[in-house]
Amino acid sequence: MDILTFDRLVTLGLFMAALGAAWVFVHRNKHGLSRKLAQGRRLQVQDTLALGANQRAVLLAVDGREFLVVQGKGGNCSVQPLGGPAAGAQA
Repeated sequence: MDILTFDRLVTLGLFMAALGAAWVFVHRNKHGLSRKLAQGRRLQVQDTLALGANQRAVLLAVDGREFLVVQGKGGNCSVQPLGGPAAGAQA
């Protein structure tokens, strides 16, 4: 019983080539793809920053407005609306 026959090797080679081509396509077009995937979404994470071992700050854009969310490890959360429209929002 041969496990590695010629047709299985050809199938494996074609699959690996297709997988590699898909990887190259995604990496060359990642900015355009991410914009298309995010289109129509109301909530977007603009930036995140670790403030320490137990805290994180997240900048969110919701319907053209920006909010700063500070999350603590124990489930504590603070939401602060920021003045002005989001940087990526269209008026």
